[in-house]
Amino acid sequence: MTTSDTNSFQIVTNQKRSPARKRNRNRRPRKNSSGDLSIESDSSGSSGGRSQASSCSLKGRNENRKGHPEIPQEEKSRYVALDCEMVGVGENGIQSAVARVTIVDWDGNIVFDRYVKPDREITDYRTFVSGITANDYTHHDAIDLESCRKLVLDHLEGKILVGHALKNDLHALGIRHDWQATRDTAKYEPFMKTRFDDGVLWPRRLRDLASEKLSREIQVPGAPHSPYEDAMAAMDLYKTARSKWEKVMDYKIKKTAEIQQQRQVLLVASAAA
Repeated sequence: MTTSDTNSFQIVTNQKRSPARKRNRNRRPRKNSSGDLSIESDSSGSSGGRSQASSCSLKGRNENRKGHPEIPQEEKSRYVALDCEMVGVGENGIQSAVARVTIVDWDGNIVFDRYVKPDREITDYRTFVSGITANDYTHHDAIDLESCRKLVLDHLEGKILVGHALKNDLHALGIRHDWQATRDTAKYEPFMKTRFDDGVLWPRRLRDLASEKLSREIQVPGAPHSPYEDAMAAMDLYKTARSKWEKVMDYKIKKTAEIQQQRQVLLVASAAA
């Protein structure tokens, strides 16, 4: 259940669920100039379920931009979207550990995409959802969690971070990001819904939001997630609500500053008394 946080105006979310499209085992991984992974399609021109740039997602993004004013490139550069895939560690694989991290920019370009070796033995690859197998660690240059954490922090520095249920991803990475610079589509109230008569807002599945607001199919039941598609779905959802969302954030940031200033005045007055 979600709860209200009066200091940060945030709402706790549940973990992401539901799987994505089927994989194409004929994909060929390659590295870009920064050493991050990307996916080449096979000779038929098809690409895997974990492909970073499927034709359907690109089409969805172009359609989503219609009716929304273009913003300057300098403003675009402030935004990145992140998504992680998890594997299970510990007894019966119940505990989650990050196994892949993907970061994209405003326009859908991949700025970071690496496999991560968990600190503990993987006991459940959760392939049906994560799409990750033991072979991925054989064919890809996986990095340790600490190295991944440092690289991700470099990419997030000074950025507005977009994602869905980011609390789970950031917790798995062991990092924090200021709430003022976070745009979580699981926490944005107009994207949430009430389940009962108590009026409490609950986060919705990314899959359902993408279908309803972007007319885009992601996380197809029975197939693994694509971290690229999930990150871009969150980014494009943000784009649809950016104007109103930023007005809300401006208000919350202003009110938080006022509250902090009032507390500081009270502390000074109390110390002087």
